[in-house]
Amino acid sequence: MSNLSFNFNNLPNSFFNVTLKNGKVLLVKMPKKKTMSKIQALQNMGDDKDISVEAVVDTMAGAVAEILTNNMSGEKVTTKEIAEDYDLEEMKLFISEFYQKFVGKLDENPN
Repeated sequence: MSNLSFNFNNLPNSFFNVTLKNGKVLLVKMPKKKTMSKIQALQNMGDDKDISVEAVVDTMAGAVAEILTNNMSGEKVTTKEIAEDYDLEEMKLFISEFYQKFVGKLDENPN
């Protein structure tokens, strides 16, 4: 009988390099369930005709801040910083790029 093992600490990790407007570079880690739930909530907000623009911006800024805060250096990025420094189009493009190029690659290579 063989002795099999699996060590999560030995898995290769993927990272997403993000350069902020202020020149700071963050090495962002793969998102966890909570962050993915926020991204999903954003997609569902598009179907709600009664939602305010302010609510969409706040939710989007929160999702971007959460994505960016999950970085290798432990740098904190706040919702307020994102909402003040980035417009709606920039946030939307970032989330789209992040999901398609980074998270989406899991579908291409599940191992």
